[in-house]
Amino acid sequence: MTIFLQVQINIVLSILLFILLGHSYSNINRKKITNRLVIWIIGLTWVTLILETLSVLLNSPNLRQFIVLHKLVNIIGFIVTPTILFLGYIFSKEWANRYQKEKIKVNNILLLPLIINGIGTLISHNGGGIFHVSNENIYERGPLFFILPCVSYTYFAYNLYFIYKHRKKFTNAELVIFSSFNIIPALFTSIQLKYSAYLTTWTSTAIIIVIGYIFILNDQAYRDSLTGLENRLSYDKYTQNIGYKKLSKLFAVYIDIDGLKTINDQYGHYEGDEAIKAFASLLHESFPVRQKKLIRLGGDEFLILLERQPIEKVVTYIQNLTQCVETYNNKGEKPFRLSFSYGMAGYTKAYKSIYQLLEYADQLMYLQKQNRKNRL
Repeated sequence: MTIFLQVQINIVLSILLFILLGHSYSNINRKKITNRLVIWIIGLTWVTLILETLSVLLNSPNLRQFIVLHKLVNIIGFIVTPTILFLGYIFSKEWANRYQKEKIKVNNILLLPLIINGIGTLISHNGGGIFHVSNENIYERGPLFFILPCVSYTYFAYNLYFIYKHRKKFTNAELVIFSSFNIIPALFTSIQLKYSAYLTTWTSTAIIIVIGYIFILNDQAYRDSLTGLENRLSYDKYTQNIGYKKLSKLFAVYIDIDGLKTINDQYGHYEGDEAIKAFASLLHESFPVRQKKLIRLGGDEFLILLERQPIEKVVTYIQNLTQCVETYNNKGEKPFRLSFSYGMAGYTKAYKSIYQLLEYADQLMYLQKQNRKNRL
């Protein structure tokens, strides 16, 4: 692969990331910390690709007048590189934290590799650090070059460890995508470490970021903006594509918040939204299983779909929800109290389709709600 071809690839990917950067800044909700991290990761990767391209173009005895610029380009590049990997860890943490009351704390010890790498990079100006630019304006790896791969693989390994440790907070698709963020760049980094002529690290990273961004946009399209639960679009997709094997091991739980209209009338629609968000959070807390779909159908109606769960487990999860709601009410943090009605149904051969199963669960929920009103 010639230098000219490598530069071309970097330029093409830089243009693509620049477009993504503009799209992400203009179209995703920047109030969410995960989205802000995505913008930073895309932006810094774009900067790194530009810096790598400049470093390759400046690496020539014919451009000795730019030796200071050549050193500066490499200094900034070597400082930014592990910063992107650290932000990748923060992104994984925040993604896992999206619906959790007890937040996962940042492991501050992970700042130490950034500091060590920064010191090693800054002393490279005089040729004794991570890299060296000779008087002939030729880039060389310095005596402390080992610091950068050690720092990089520390972040790769720790992020994979974090994802595995908190795997129950990720869906199967998220586990694959987020693991790939680390595994694929790590593999291509090893190629560039062995064969420095091949610029594989940031080209592979850029491609993975593009794939990850598409995944995030797709995820947001199927999310309810108020609660973060899956929305009706996700529900429609699931019901249209579910196969018999999943259907034969499916439980559906329809849930309706009692008295939401009263909350809206007495305390205002803001508190009504707060009630919906609080209940959604309790749903996440009460159903700690990966193979589930928590869906807000609209208003105060929710649907939980559980695959491959015995009825005893489903009953336990509903009991968990009842207890969580009671605990929430006893805290008295809000002027209103939460309560809910539900209907639960498991698939049998008596149902001709998933829609009949869901309709029956819906009927059971309204029957329970009506019985409660009659008792009151």
